[in-house]
Amino acid sequence: MVSSSFRVSQQAIANSAILSLQANLAAITNTNAQISANKRILKPSDDPIGTGSSLQYQADLNRNSQLGKNINDATGWLSTADSTLQSVVQQVQHIRDLAVQAQNGTLGPTELSALGTEIDNTRQTLLALANTKYGTRSIFAGTSAGPAYDASGNYIGRSAAVERTIAPGVRVQVNVNGDDVFGPAGNDLFSLVQTVANDVRSGNAANISTDISNLDTNLQNVQTRQGEVGARSERVDTMKNTNATTATNLSSNLSSVQDVDMSKAIMDLQTQQFTYQAALSTTAKIIQLSLVDFLQ
Repeated sequence: MVSSSFRVSQQAIANSAILSLQANLAAITNTNAQISANKRILKPSDDPIGTGSSLQYQADLNRNSQLGKNINDATGWLSTADSTLQSVVQQVQHIRDLAVQAQNGTLGPTELSALGTEIDNTRQTLLALANTKYGTRSIFAGTSAGPAYDASGNYIGRSAAVERTIAPGVRVQVNVNGDDVFGPAGNDLFSLVQTVANDVRSGNAANISTDISNLDTNLQNVQTRQGEVGARSERVDTMKNTNATTATNLSSNLSSVQDVDMSKAIMDLQTQQFTYQAALSTTAKIIQLSLVDFLQ
């Protein structure tokens, strides 16, 4: 008669073989999942330290992405301001040219009136430029949500800096306040242009000469503001390049921590499948032991 200890030993061998088979199958399943997801870490327990690093890199990437959005927004504001200020310069130069024409004293009342009308129309163009928007915000209205100027040319904005964070601890002003560009109330460009139009209609050469000098002063101021916008744009462009480089480095670091080495994973899978097949064959032989095998 076969002892119970012999039967227990045979059962233990079979159980051990089955456990080994299950472990091999689990390894294959895990490697398959890694290959499918292209991720080495599928759950925190796979690599606790790597998981911590991965979470930190991802948080850094999220912050970097937000900075990228801020930079793009700043670029939009400043680009709009730059092109608008260039248009303002052109319109003021046109008004100056008209004033010079009127100053030479050879034009009659009809011609002078026509020049005055053209200056009035150009003033309206300047007002439209002064209310230029980027998105839904007027670029010259400061922190006001409404327009920068009313129909009469009065500044109704709220002069203050609109800023964007373009790097950790780095902020840049993206707007230009209307009263800085077009001058303070009572001594602004729109009042001056109205005076120029009136003086041109009257043909007063002395007044027109003074007007031209004042236009030159205002023109220089607008160009100065445009230069400031250009300097800010260069700063933002520099941060944009830095931001892109940082994003590339962070993505590379994150990939090195959490992504699977595909070549190695495929080789591991092939080895695991071979091992599983061998274990499966061995287990099949063990569990086929019959009562006759125990009685022998």
